Amino acid sequence: MIMNNWADSTRGGNMSKIVIIGAGSVVFSRKLLADIVLTSELNGSTVALCDIDPDGLELTTRLARRMVAETNMDIAVESSTERSDVLPGADYVIQTIAIGGKTAWERDLEIPMKHGIIQPVGDSVGPGGLSRALRILPAVVSICRDMEILCPEAVLMNYSNPNSCVCAAAHQYSDIEVVGLCHGLPGTHRNLANYLGVPFEETKVLAAGVNHFNWILKFLVRGQDGLAMLQEKFDREGAPKGMKICASLLKAFGAYPVPGDVHVAEFLPYFLNKESDSGGKYGLSLMKAYGQSPEHWAEIKKHLDDEMPMEPYLKRSEEEVIDIIAALAGNDDVTFEAVNLPNYGLVANLPEGAILEIPATAGPFGIRGVCMGNIPPGIAAMLSARVYQQQLTVEAAMSGDKQLALQAMILDPLVPSIEIAEVMLDELLEAHEEHLPFW
Repeated sequence: MIMNNWADSTRGGNMSKIVIIGAGSVVFSRKLLADIVLTSELNGSTVALCDIDPDGLELTTRLARRMVAETNMDIAVESSTERSDVLPGADYVIQTIAIGGKTAWERDLEIPMKHGIIQPVGDSVGPGGLSRALRILPAVVSICRDMEILCPEAVLMNYSNPNSCVCAAAHQYSDIEVVGLCHGLPGTHRNLANYLGVPFEETKVLAAGVNHFNWILKFLVRGQDGLAMLQEKFDREGAPKGMKICASLLKAFGAYPVPGDVHVAEFLPYFLNKESDSGGKYGLSLMKAYGQSPEHWAEIKKHLDDEMPMEPYLKRSEEEVIDIIAALAGNDDVTFEAVNLPNYGLVANLPEGAILEIPATAGPFGIRGVCMGNIPPGIAAMLSARVYQQQLTVEAAMSGDKQLALQAMILDPLVPSIEIAEVMLDELLEAHEEHLPFW
């Protein structure tokens, strides 16, 4: 369903209740909290924080209350380790959970690496993305089930990866409205403007795709063809590190993929194989799984104990979720570059109902995807194959069907053989057994 809230044109007003699930991730949560307290349209709202980690939750709650006090905003702060305590009355639920945390992510990278598969990130596609999906999709749908009872009109705003699969599962297995958000396109847009040496405000992009494999189809620089400018500069100077793969695809397809080489490489079979030195030819290497670090916690505790000022934290982030919430509470439509929504008549030559990352407007009538018509056939072919493979992943995660999971693994372009797919799936399922309730 397209995200149209026709019956509720004043959702939440400017006194919204915003729930953040996974709020114990203090690094990401502090960005969202700063955006909230620096958004005047949200004065009078409530922020409710939830995390199963009581220590992380307590720290984030203290940080939220300090930020509210520093900005003199009229915002109430609630928190609980039980989401049933904070969901009632919610207008927006922002979820950022990661089942298994850093340890599980490391296994998603290390097990495929034993079989010669290097994943620069491993959180969206590839064996790691599949493994993560099997863990997280049932958990997110469980959140949706609670929302159906406690806040059925609320919008779920997802940041967890694999974003496309998470949104697809929530959309297909619940009645909750869901949108997926990622700073990949806005960040790439800004980087490209900087690379060309022009002010960001004098550029525009139009893009369509799936999360972490989105494609800039048009790039305007002061009204001129920015993609041609990029190609000319790449031809003249060579693409810099982090843009080499995207530059090669721009030359082949006439569009620039987003959000950069580390993610894009995992969607195609050419950039992480032996011939490319497992990505070394393009400057890629195995990314270290990240999570909560003692250094981050210690730094925030110093700020909260008045040993350091709060000013460094009180600045707007690149995330768009709070701007979208503010737009929904306002009277005018605001256009956003990249929102993950189901495809119902938005991109004509991609599968119906697929979760696509496309431009959308947010305002008094809800969130509405922009109709794109047909996109270039070569790009549509790549995206369609990925959409169907991700649908297998969703069905496997929600049913516990090992045969479907194996098919999804075999169809991933990073996997070299059926035999390796079988062994690797068994090893990943065994390694994550405690986080797989359906298996």
